Amino acid sequence: MGGALGAAALGGGLQILPAGMAESLAAPSRKGTLGDVEHVVILMQENRSFDHYFGTMRGVRGLADASVVVKADGRNVYYQPDPGRSDGGYLLPFHVDTAKVDGQDLGDLPHGWDDQHRAVRGGWSDGWTAAKGEMAMSYFTDADIPFHRALADAFTVCDHYYCSVLGPTTPNRLYHWTGTIDPAGQFGGPAISNPADYKPVYRWTTYPERLQNKGISWKVYANDEVGDDGGHPFVGDYGDNPLWLFDAYHDPKNTELASRAKVFGAQNWKPDSGQGKQVDHVLADFIADCSGGRLPQVSWVVAPYGYSEHPAARPVDGAAYTQAVLKALWGNQNLWNSTALLINFDENDGFFDHVPPPMAPPGTPGEYVNGQPIGLGPRVPMLVISPWSRGGWVNSQVHDHTSVIRFLEKWTGVDEPNISAWRRSICGDLTGCFDFAKPNTTVPMLPDANALRAQADATQSKLPKPTPPAIGSQHPPEQESGTRPARALPYAPVANATLIASGALTTTFRNTGAADIQLAAYRADGRTDGPWHYDVKSGATISDTWNVQSYPDKKYGIAIHGPNRFLWRMNGTSTSPLEVTAAYSADNKLQLTMTNKGTAPAVVTVKANSYRTGGPWTYKIAPGKTTTDTWNALSYGKGWYDLSLTVDIDPVYQRHFRGHIENGQPSVTG
Repeated sequence: MGGALGAAALGGGLQILPAGMAESLAAPSRKGTLGDVEHVVILMQENRSFDHYFGTMRGVRGLADASVVVKADGRNVYYQPDPGRSDGGYLLPFHVDTAKVDGQDLGDLPHGWDDQHRAVRGGWSDGWTAAKGEMAMSYFTDADIPFHRALADAFTVCDHYYCSVLGPTTPNRLYHWTGTIDPAGQFGGPAISNPADYKPVYRWTTYPERLQNKGISWKVYANDEVGDDGGHPFVGDYGDNPLWLFDAYHDPKNTELASRAKVFGAQNWKPDSGQGKQVDHVLADFIADCSGGRLPQVSWVVAPYGYSEHPAARPVDGAAYTQAVLKALWGNQNLWNSTALLINFDENDGFFDHVPPPMAPPGTPGEYVNGQPIGLGPRVPMLVISPWSRGGWVNSQVHDHTSVIRFLEKWTGVDEPNISAWRRSICGDLTGCFDFAKPNTTVPMLPDANALRAQADATQSKLPKPTPPAIGSQHPPEQESGTRPARALPYAPVANATLIASGALTTTFRNTGAADIQLAAYRADGRTDGPWHYDVKSGATISDTWNVQSYPDKKYGIAIHGPNRFLWRMNGTSTSPLEVTAAYSADNKLQLTMTNKGTAPAVVTVKANSYRTGGPWTYKIAPGKTTTDTWNALSYGKGWYDLSLTVDIDPVYQRHFRGHIENGQPSVTG
């Protein structure tokens, strides 16, 4: 492992536990179900995108994604328009090498409602440098954030976890704690910006209140010194506990609610103790409750600014904070055997992420404010830490911050009616990240975050500030090669395009999976309108029509994108003689049905772009005849396929099929 931080900290094989505690811990008798969870701990950090932290990590949907969206100019979205550069007018993602520059102290970028919408631009995701600045394209590698990467290697990372709002911190944290931002404005919303800290402005019911009413124990853990004061970065809660913003927590008749929420009145902040850089001091209550067996069923942990990882707060300090949380859990064997720790980030700050988020189609109830979609927002990191999520797994189901509440719903039985029907449809509940039948209570060897922190203290401030690459020195980002074990997904989308009698094109979207899914259609013919988002219910088929006769030269190009690298692309004209439809056969193979509707014989060629050898395969099809063939992706590519199809009598006609066939079993990433 290269780089100053990674090499120094990992060279000695340090672990974060006392000697011997990394051995297997004996788990008590369990049922192998969600009911084995007795405690859920939630740590939401600040302002990093998935690509910024994990885009170069092996096996995730990162910066070498073959299913990346291609813009109207023919370049993919890694090539962000940057007219000020003379080396092509674009800026590619670039490495902030902490061995050479002070990347730990990287400053924050614009991350408000307006600039987030401009960056994502309806799904084209081509406005990042214009809306955020050039540092938006920066990313870290394993050597720069070794603790975070090692944690992902040891447990489970979600690579389709999105923030809830195309907006800043507070709206996203409101979704995380309450399931809504009150888009109709009935109870103090719509909350699309950050209000003043610690002052009550909202009146809707929060999820902790619902837990309280049903007798589920819960608590917020946060330091009570100074508060959100920039002069005291390592104490307080940085205003990141949104429960302060609700009237109910300031009700003098309900002191228990306020006490559990760590809401105690602005006049009651303690002075800075001067011990904030000692992370065990800041987390003293949490550590004591873990040690003493007093941890409630649900815990929210809120870090001070200096530990929150919000730029310019350093990732290495956030690692030390996370390490202390882990040590507290791992220091009590029975507690660790029964606890799930969820570590996510509220929003992406201004940092680039290449996977456009699912967005509610226009008119979706509860999902628009002032004519703009609330979300989803860009991908952010989510790590699932528990005995049931060990092993370096990836989960690629679509989730957002409401998924955390839905996990709690399923576990506690306490419903949150604030969550919109659309989010319940499109986003999962995180249960797919766990294998409750196979707990692994071993504690992994991890880099010593305190050693990483000391190294950063000694080196980073002496290095120059990071800048974009010099003119002429850009190169496409690289990602570690290889795959990871992947959790089974509830997806089975199919998309086809067929001509009708009028010469128009009908696209048909079918969902044979167990979960609802959103597919997005992008023009792949140089036009810039769209994209169009289609929500397809489990078991449903929907369609749309395209007036190809009005397109230049009557040519069409449409790319259909979906979760887990799904990409089916269709090109042709209003008079193309070949019709190809794809489906999943009864025995779980990819099936192509090819029909020659023309008057001349056709030779169809199918080739494999990746995942298998062999081919190409050719099919001679007489006029009016149909040929069918299947590809058993489960036998040769762990379910993955990537096929291209052309025909000799129509050079415009092409089909490209890329995706994964699910069979209910674990697999590998693509």
